[in-house]
Amino acid sequence: MKTVMIVCAGGATSGLMGQYVVKSAKEQNLDAVLLFPEDVKFKDDFLKKNSERDLVVFMGPVTAITSARFQDYDEQVDAVLVAPQVAYMFQEVEKVLSEIGIPCEKMDSLAFGRMEGQKILAQALALSDKI
Repeated sequence: MKTVMIVCAGGATSGLMGQYVVKSAKEQNLDAVLLFPEDVKFKDDFLKKNSERDLVVFMGPVTAITSARFQDYDEQVDAVLVAPQVAYMFQEVEKVLSEIGIPCEKMDSLAFGRMEGQKILAQALALSDKI
């Protein structure tokens, strides 16, 4: 199972992008699901329900990473994609995540703006392979 977190300013556009990523994954015959941060927070329950899946995508605000709240999710996350509207916070996100060994990238802004789930899916899978 690969788990990718998509972060934006408040969680709305990352949720929309997450829907397109999951749709694209399913078109490639991957067992994929989009979850809310609350669904991922409790590690044992999350793993019990999703360990057989190919891909889990969840979304949230960038402040979930840049605050102490990320400690609730760090063991469940393989990679993080940062939406263009919060790219100005990327260095801070990268610093926090590099300390715990989680790769992150800025999302392809053109693909994000066009809501091209297949391109963001490819970026997410390539990033999660870096672990």
